[in-house]
Amino acid sequence: MHNVKSEMVGGAGGDEFDNYAPPENARIKVIHIFTDDYIDALQFGYLDENGEMALLPKIGGDGGFAYQFVLDEDEYLTGICGRYGWYIDQICFHTNKRTSEVFGGKGGATKFSIRAPGNHEVVGLFGRKEWYLDAIGIISRNLTAEEIRRSSNPHDLQKVEGIGPKIAERLIERGILDLDDLSTTSVEQLRLILHEAGSHFAMADPSTWPQQAALGAKGEWDKLAALQKELNKGRRV
Repeated sequence: MHNVKSEMVGGAGGDEFDNYAPPENARIKVIHIFTDDYIDALQFGYLDENGEMALLPKIGGDGGFAYQFVLDEDEYLTGICGRYGWYIDQICFHTNKRTSEVFGGKGGATKFSIRAPGNHEVVGLFGRKEWYLDAIGIISRNLTAEEIRRSSNPHDLQKVEGIGPKIAERLIERGILDLDDLSTTSVEQLRLILHEAGSHFAMADPSTWPQQAALGAKGEWDKLAALQKELNKGRRV
């Protein structure tokens, strides 16, 4: 499958590394983070062909306290975020389900957030490293149709008033897999999707769907319930 490289962020020092990734068809299961004031090193763990946990070599230096971020069975990386200066000072990880805690020190003048394109998963890293992780970028690949459907959350989409099982299915087909995706989709794009699905779907009014989805994606269920009391089939009354 075709891999896509992101921009690279960080300082100018260190030796280059590329294609830091598990073997093809293996998915990242755990990320070990070694950090104190800076991100000293990262290390990927994955399941090998025998179903046993295997580790890639660390990228970076030998210092830092050890932490880990463990992914669920149906979870995969979609991006990274953090802060940097001369080195990568802080890092966190976006997945299809959540965002990790922030690992690292308190420095770094520049914030960064690097996301894989829609319907892609992060499969590897590239950048520069020496004593610390100096710079970093992500390598991603497109998910297959089967993987997209398996990683979607139709029941979450149906928490939005106005969306039933059939509409949720159409949204997933267009790469809108969960509340987070829906919250960033324009009303105009949603109307186009419904129109292309047929006259029955075109009768739905998506004008409040991104707003509802944003509240759900942030876990603000009380605010979502209050908003939905003002709605009738997703429409403002």
